[in-house]
Amino acid sequence: MRFAITLVALLSGCLLLPACAAPSKPTMQKWVASWGQAMTSQYERVAGRDGKPVLDAYGQPAERAPTANHFTLRQGVNVSAGGARVRIRLSNYYGLALLTVSAARIALGADRADDLSAIAPGSDRRLSFDGGKRSITIAPGHEAVSDPVDLHVPALSNVVVSLYFAGSVQLADFHPMEHAHTTYAVDGDATQAASLAHLPVAKSLPGDHIYLLEGVEVEAPAGTRGIVAFGDSITDGAYASAPGTTWPAVLAGLAQRNGDAAAVVNAGISADELTTDQIGGPAAGTSGLKRFLRDVVDRPGVTDVVVLFGANDINRGIDAAGYPNGASAGDLIAAMRMLADVAHQHHLRIYAGTVTPFAGFPGWYSPQREAVRLQFNHWIRHAGAFDGVVDFSRAVAGTYTPPPLVAQQSPLPAGMATVCAGDAGLHPNDRGYAVMGTLAYDVLFRAKLQPPQACH
Repeated sequence: MRFAITLVALLSGCLLLPACAAPSKPTMQKWVASWGQAMTSQYERVAGRDGKPVLDAYGQPAERAPTANHFTLRQGVNVSAGGARVRIRLSNYYGLALLTVSAARIALGADRADDLSAIAPGSDRRLSFDGGKRSITIAPGHEAVSDPVDLHVPALSNVVVSLYFAGSVQLADFHPMEHAHTTYAVDGDATQAASLAHLPVAKSLPGDHIYLLEGVEVEAPAGTRGIVAFGDSITDGAYASAPGTTWPAVLAGLAQRNGDAAAVVNAGISADELTTDQIGGPAAGTSGLKRFLRDVVDRPGVTDVVVLFGANDINRGIDAAGYPNGASAGDLIAAMRMLADVAHQHHLRIYAGTVTPFAGFPGWYSPQREAVRLQFNHWIRHAGAFDGVVDFSRAVAGTYTPPPLVAQQSPLPAGMATVCAGDAGLHPNDRGYAVMGTLAYDVLFRAKLQPPQACH
């Protein structure tokens, strides 16, 4: 009896003390790729004065990538989801030599249109690797992930990554297409500089691309959806006026503004094909089949993938005889079945996009190619192999001016609407991308939003 009374007294007192309160349930977190791009090879064959390939010691054509020494590389990218902790992912996947990063830092962009290299005061953080090391050496064919740092990264914000290379390095991995001035390179170690605008430029850096930086990852709630947009130049965003107007960026913006926990990575590569490599064009990337595991499945936190491939395959993919005369519908269907199987084996949801029309683009249309596109799209819509279908083809079709060969066809084949085309009818403009991004959002989140302006 005395024990029971004592126990009741203790429990009653405990109810009044904060220390005796039931422990709060911890919020589950996970790492998710908030920004990312697919890397391609920057190696090119070396030609002699006579124009013939230079051979290496093994009798093979010699290749080289741009080389730079003692310089700082600062790159600004737009994340999708936000978080309180952040880390970066660097790639030397295509490299043939060791890559040593001597120092690395991350900060928020200052959001200054006149100086995109400026960082927000108080946001600069030193990055480390392997549990606190200042530098990292990445072996050929590998990548490296930094240690996490505490930094409040708002959703849809600009993040600036600065890398310093004390020695000579080969910039083998890069992403060719950018929609803004994203990259700055200056002599010496300027990783802590508030701005690089007035510092001596490292002239050896060839072009305004993303180099080595494969991903920016944030720690987000466990329920956050990690979405990868996987495709060619239409996903990459050819003819988009800014990074925020590609269809994956539109999808990311809609998700954030509508309160959906989601991060979106754009893994499109211009000129890429689903079924085969671009022989002689390493900057066009390896085939979608080959890079699916690396660029989609292996992304941290990925839950969904939207696949849009086929136009390049239909135009110049390998035919049944092994010549670049265009892939068959059977080849495309077999490849998409494989992607669906692999995605589901890794417990990912996969959404297939229908191939957008190209009849208005001179030199691309033929009755045979259009037949392949229609057959492939019909299979996508009705096969039941996917978790959803994003019917991009119907969304961007509309009135257009047909080239001479197309004009002879009756009825006129579907073409990309002129009001939504950035060129003569192959790649969308910002209006077309807004239509595509809104449609993708509606399918993935079961919504019924309307784009600002339709294509038809």
